[in-house]
Amino acid sequence: MAFSKTLYLFSAVEGTVLLDGKPVQGVEIEQEYHWHWKNEHRKNTVQSDAQGRFHLPAVTAKSLTAGFMPHEPVIGQRLTLRYQGKDHKGWVFTKHNYDDLGEVKNRPLKFVCELNSEPVAHPETETFGICVIQ
Repeated sequence: MAFSKTLYLFSAVEGTVLLDGKPVQGVEIEQEYHWHWKNEHRKNTVQSDAQGRFHLPAVTAKSLTAGFMPHEPVIGQRLTLRYQGKDHKGWVFTKHNYDDLGEVKNRPLKFVCELNSEPVAHPETETFGICVIQ
């Protein structure tokens, strides 16, 4: 596919998980996306380190047809944080482009996620969850 272009389905993510303001090690962070164009649904999982940090690389794809056929991209994105048997909604978003850092106006997806927070809507970024972009 020499003429296909790289499509960013989920930009790289980094973040820190906190509990009462302190870093938490061993939190499972599950990245999930659903690319409607190809009906592709995938998951990736990492764990937070001793400083509560985590990193997920960008998820990319190539598609000859998606690269040139007019359509509105729709990629459902979700980060779920699992700790001590409880699931926390970290990030819920629907991406409508294939740009790197296209989720929130070219801002890196660098989060702070406080496990004691309730998931809420963030109107300024059109997102939902306990993770807040820094």
